[in-house]
Amino acid sequence: MDHLRLEDVEELGDLQMRSQHSRERVRVNFRNDTVNSRVRLLWLDFHGEEVDYGVLGPNESNQMNTFVTHPWVIKRVQQEEEEQEAEEEEEVFFKWPDKGKLRPVFEAQKFVEKLWQEDDDELLGEVQDFLNGQLRMNIIIRSRYTPPSLQRSALTVLTDQQGITLDTVSSLELPETLVEQLRAELLRRSVDDQLNENFNTDSEDETDQDSDSDDGGEEAEVNE
Repeated sequence: MDHLRLEDVEELGDLQMRSQHSRERVRVNFRNDTVNSRVRLLWLDFHGEEVDYGVLGPNESNQMNTFVTHPWVIKRVQQEEEEQEAEEEEEVFFKWPDKGKLRPVFEAQKFVEKLWQEDDDELLGEVQDFLNGQLRMNIIIRSRYTPPSLQRSALTVLTDQQGITLDTVSSLELPETLVEQLRAELLRRSVDDQLNENFNTDSEDETDQDSDSDDGGEEAEVNE
């Protein structure tokens, strides 16, 4: 794990950089909120080895069944047109609940411990529902060096406008890059417009269909 730094995980106590057990299953939605970074999602197995679970482009998300003591890390995927010896590569991180702290590792148990520190009865009720498998938690992926941009603000405004749909977006007189990202955002919202910053309620049917994988690994549900 040579891409992790001590200062990035020192506040997480006894976090182990490998999966511990597969007893308490939880459901998460990894969401790439970066402006232009493609990220590779990696599960750390029981030996601490990285297991590739695919790439997420900007505004894409991936719903996963995981377990409370299974850690995940991410790596930015270098674009083909980028120079191989760039002086400084943009880093990507998971957004944690303690004042929006950015860390390169996610583990549900430690994440929940941070949420338990919040003085919010409604939030704590949602945390319990998450641990009981009744809610899916959104795990946001951000860049340390990319503040909320004008482009992101424009996407938010446009997707809230009536009459802008997947069928009409191509007719808008917008830059091609913005059109592509707007289309991706509209698609994401059409799949699940109930997503919020922390939690998403799953249907009872989906709960019934979930099953543990034979090897104790992670189970992907949707790659949007």
